Amino acid sequence: METLAVRAATGLPLAAGVLLIIIFAPPWVLGLLIAGVACLGMHEYTRMVLPGSWNLAAIAGVALAGLTALAGLAGGTAALAALMLSVTAMGLITALTGFDLGISWENATRRSWGLVYVGGLFAGLVVLAGLPGGRVLLIFSIFVVIAADVGAYFAGHMWGKRKLAPSISPGKTIEGVAGGAAASAVLGAVFAGLWLPDTSVGAGALLGLVLALVSVGGDLLESALKRAAGVKDSGTILPGHGGVLDRVDGILVGGAAFLLLRMLLWT
Repeated sequence: METLAVRAATGLPLAAGVLLIIIFAPPWVLGLLIAGVACLGMHEYTRMVLPGSWNLAAIAGVALAGLTALAGLAGGTAALAALMLSVTAMGLITALTGFDLGISWENATRRSWGLVYVGGLFAGLVVLAGLPGGRVLLIFSIFVVIAADVGAYFAGHMWGKRKLAPSISPGKTIEGVAGGAAASAVLGAVFAGLWLPDTSVGAGALLGLVLALVSVGGDLLESALKRAAGVKDSGTILPGHGGVLDRVDGILVGGAAFLLLRMLLWT
């Protein structure tokens, strides 16, 4: 219960602050803030997959992740172009600053994947916010994923028996995932009925369910990264939650899935 209290003491003010920023911040401010969080996320990723001294390539990776996310202010095409150029630059910088081309190539591959995982997915959130009515869409995607996390936590503690992926995340259960998906579906239906005039209640529930399931994949992926790196959390910046990536792993993937669905089915 103490852990839950710490998580709530951190998570509730954080959620309220994020909500206020999304609603009231000018687009460029929101973009800069998301880019800053992307830099923090890339810093955590680099510390996990390439621990040790920080060199020019590591610093460049953090900067490129932020710039990729910031390019989302100009739309999805600009974000994609920025991501491609960032991956190219990352490979070149790593090769030029390394002493062994074989090791440099391996390091460049890891850093480039991090740019896609962190910079690319954060850019997706910026692009989503820039769509017509995008602030509401961003809030929908974030809070539906949060509902999945909260629902999975309580359902898993009350009814969880069957492990979902014990080798990656021993605490995650099938019953917990089902409870989280149900919570997301309910929130998605209510949210659509109140604030998404172009989305039916049924479609909102289905979107909530899909985003919940996709977010589980994002959570498992980050858990696999941490397990491979031998760390419990990606960082320590958020008491009770760990690092930035620990908190947004599902939101990043869920936001990308929601962006794709909106572009395919609503435009």
